[in-house]
Amino acid sequence: MKKAIVCPGIGTGTARLAIALILALSATTALSQSSSAQDKSILSGIVVGVETDNNDRLTRFAVSDSTGTVTTFELSTNTEFGLENQSGDRWVSSQGEEPAESARRLRDHRERFAPITVSSQNGIATSVVEREEGKLETNLGYLFAVFAITWALFFAYVLYMGRKQRVLQHEIAKLKSSIANADRT
Repeated sequence: MKKAIVCPGIGTGTARLAIALILALSATTALSQSSSAQDKSILSGIVVGVETDNNDRLTRFAVSDSTGTVTTFELSTNTEFGLENQSGDRWVSSQGEEPAESARRLRDHRERFAPITVSSQNGIATSVVEREEGKLETNLGYLFAVFAITWALFFAYVLYMGRKQRVLQHEIAKLKSSIANADRT
């Protein structure tokens, strides 16, 4: 004979639903953590150093992340920039097109402590843009997890209260019938 897991006050269907939601939540968290592990080549932080050659062309720059770790990036002619100035005007170009302007823009970001996001491969920056708002996939995974847990708890509570209400209705009916039987005698 097969025995079911029974939690006091919660039916087996509710327990199964809770276990299924917990398993789905753990799978979602594992997937979001593995996707963030693949993004090792993306760094957000502030510019702490800009190095130029004799013609004032950008040769490399350094970025400090939120932990204080400073990372230096080399550039290639294919490095793309998408930076905004203080008034919000966006400048889009590449290192090969305007190396002196890219140095000026990065210095401006350094002076304003404006955060940037750098995508790199083997220590060479492939793109430099305004700071992206964190790791969106990870944040959405946690948001979904909290959302799922909240709804699971809500439905478990509704099922629990429905069961309690049925028990109370049954008790009331028993009391009414016993009162009716007592009045007849």
